[in-house]
Amino acid sequence: MKQNKNILLVEDFSDSAKGIIDRLQEIETYNFKIDWVDNCDAAFKKLNQNHNYDLLITDLQINEEENTYTIETGEDLLIKIKKLDQKLKLMVYSMIDQPAILDLVVNQIEVDSYILKGRKSLDELAFCLPLIFLDNTYFSKKVQTTLHKYKDALHINKLDRNILKFLYKGYKINELPLLLSQKGFKATSQSTLEGRLKLLREYFDAKNSIQLVAIAKEKKIFLG
Repeated sequence: MKQNKNILLVEDFSDSAKGIIDRLQEIETYNFKIDWVDNCDAAFKKLNQNHNYDLLITDLQINEEENTYTIETGEDLLIKIKKLDQKLKLMVYSMIDQPAILDLVVNQIEVDSYILKGRKSLDELAFCLPLIFLDNTYFSKKVQTTLHKYKDALHINKLDRNILKFLYKGYKINELPLLLSQKGFKATSQSTLEGRLKLLREYFDAKNSIQLVAIAKEKKIFLG
């Protein structure tokens, strides 16, 4: 007998979403009911209203050119969902392979699966679903290799990403304590932030904050 599973898919490209849905429907051991949304705000609303989902599959780069959404990135969605529903299985299906993002999503948010998009990734996704539903974890080989290689590196947390976001938007360091406190961060004095920026510059081998922000943007550290 087929198992019934409810899935919420967050993907802003319709062709990619269709490919995922079609591949999942080919799995004979499950009867999937799949809801698809193209932004994180809509995903959070659905999950907040419906606690019967078994799995969330999300990209990390969702409508990244837009600035009209409350939840800007897939990882921000994951953080909010983790607080909302501890039982929901979480899977990332993304092209992002930057060490800092992988560390945030896998080691800090603690998702159940992270699959890198690629030529055979849909088959990999289909393969790992039974493992996830049996309370196992699954990560693409490159994800595992990258995390092992950088396991002793600096962890880029949500505070770091917000510091970099504000600097990217043109704010000065002395304006950040108030902006960060308004987002709920504590102990964000200017001296604390300057110390954190020093560590970030050393980690990314940046000569100054301008170069640091440029590197972070290139590596999608704060864009997700």
